Amino acid sequence: MTVSRTSRAARASGLALALALAALPALAQSSGQPLRLFPLPGQDERPPTAAPQPSQSPSPGTLPGSATDRAAPAAPSQTGPLQGTPLQTDGTPSLRVPMPVPVSSNMLPAPTLDSLGTAGQGFGQDIWNGTPRAVAQRLLESLPEMPGSHTLHSVQRRLLISPALLPPPAAEEGPEGTVLTIRAQALREMGALDDLSALLDNLPRSAQSEGLSRLSLETHLLRGQDDQACAIARNVGGTYGSAFWRRAQIVCDALARESGRVDLGMTVLREMRVPEDRAFNRLIDAVMGHTVVLDSLPAPTALHLALLKAANMPVPADAVADAPPAVLAALAKSDYPAAEISIAAAERGLALGIVPAERLAALYKAYPATPAQLAGAIAAAEKKSDIASRAHLFRLASEESVPLARTEAIAAALRIAQDSGDYAATARLYAGLIAGMQPTGEMIWFAEPAAHALYAAGKAEEARPWLLAIRDRGRFDEMAATAWLRLWPLARLAGDDTATVWENTALEASLNALIAARPNEGPARATLLTALLDASGEPVPSTLWRGWLDGPYSQATALPSPTLWFALDSAGQEGRTGETLALALVAAGSEPLEQVDTVPLRRIVQALRQASQPEASRQLALEAAIAHGF
Repeated sequence: MTVSRTSRAARASGLALALALAALPALAQSSGQPLRLFPLPGQDERPPTAAPQPSQSPSPGTLPGSATDRAAPAAPSQTGPLQGTPLQTDGTPSLRVPMPVPVSSNMLPAPTLDSLGTAGQGFGQDIWNGTPRAVAQRLLESLPEMPGSHTLHSVQRRLLISPALLPPPAAEEGPEGTVLTIRAQALREMGALDDLSALLDNLPRSAQSEGLSRLSLETHLLRGQDDQACAIARNVGGTYGSAFWRRAQIVCDALARESGRVDLGMTVLREMRVPEDRAFNRLIDAVMGHTVVLDSLPAPTALHLALLKAANMPVPADAVADAPPAVLAALAKSDYPAAEISIAAAERGLALGIVPAERLAALYKAYPATPAQLAGAIAAAEKKSDIASRAHLFRLASEESVPLARTEAIAAALRIAQDSGDYAATARLYAGLIAGMQPTGEMIWFAEPAAHALYAAGKAEEARPWLLAIRDRGRFDEMAATAWLRLWPLARLAGDDTATVWENTALEASLNALIAARPNEGPARATLLTALLDASGEPVPSTLWRGWLDGPYSQATALPSPTLWFALDSAGQEGRTGETLALALVAAGSEPLEQVDTVPLRRIVQALRQASQPEASRQLALEAAIAHGF
């Protein structure tokens, strides 16, 4: 059984229909009273919310929002309104929507093949409770191939490996194992090779299908496990008639140097009249001892990589640019390709979230460099950013024993990455070095870029010492006080209640500074930042938006389909965890966070919190803020 993933347009149409049909039974089970779409006159349609904390004025010499500054409640801030309108501090309900209590709506069956997963790493067995199997299956089919966010990549990976129970399939929903195959294919498309391998290793022998067998074979090849891959090709390859299985058998015969079987297999492949794969044919010749030149491989597969390694041929330079994530991860983690190929693959893989920063760091450290190249690494990287200059700069930062010189190298790397659009990945790469340093007096100039990079890497705990150093200096240093106002919203998004507290005066000061720095874009950016704070659970005053009502009042914004939006609201409010997470992932799609607008971002962050994932909600909000340049 092979489950193919259709185009996004077709999947969206089918998903909308499935969600609409799934809603009908709930309406039919109502008590017979008319369904009220709007509140009666005099009814308040807003849910009750807790009042925000009272604003506190910082004492002289202190900074707004600093945890050490919290004292007895003081009078509301008199520092001035935002764009002519003061913050609400009189107990008016905030914009926060109370999270619902999940309810169980159906009994789930015993574990089955489709409920196989990785224990302790997913979201639990009951996440699809209350969701019809057809809807769950359609949602899993509709997940983006590669989420545009590290946080959402992690959420999707955990969703796919969850050992979640589903009702037995109806006749039209395919046999048992259909959902497992969908999940496994999605993991491969994401480049999650380790998770895919762990999932497939747990399969009972009786559970193999064509789709699962192919995934197992390709995963073994990408992990360098040729013997296990060829055992699958020998055992089940003859059962299936597609060109893939003929080529897989030919690869295994070539690896065994069975020239007669290779020739027979190539003859059969030609008689099938399938589209020719010239790179495959050349690599087979190379493995069998012929002199072959292969200078281009724009779409490498697991079969190609196995043959390249067996023929001891270099991986063509263009193999990295368009490699699918699973192949990219294999190129980055294998010791076989040339250093430049592995580094290029690891750099792209780190940006996508499929290669750990530690792997790229190890490759950079192993890259050759002379003392002169290391001494001139900063100047060379500022002149031209390429693999050599980035590797030399990282080596300089790693090997430099003088703390001040190390900070200069790291600051240069972050600055160059900011200009080239690679900041988030570079921050993750250097986070380990920054976390091992202390914010001493001579390095106070580095405190803001250090803290910001650590927030970008998702390391709020490690950022705290740098933030505290800024706070302490900000009591008497205007530049440090301004840096505090820039970092305070990020610290709140990260959930840092140790170094910061929520104060309306701190929000007011931060947003005023933001608007003053970029007057033309300030209100729109302030709206985005405030929306992220609100969605992640901070008590943003509900009247804050009045200060930005000068227009414009319309803008072109890409939004998911209304059906998807309404379905997300329903699933989140009724506590259907798996459905809420999947709908949020589908709504986010593959777009990078910097291309996602305020309204959908706010709703997706809220959805993660509704699905009882507050840490992921905050991390996504923080990641989005940094992606938008905060």
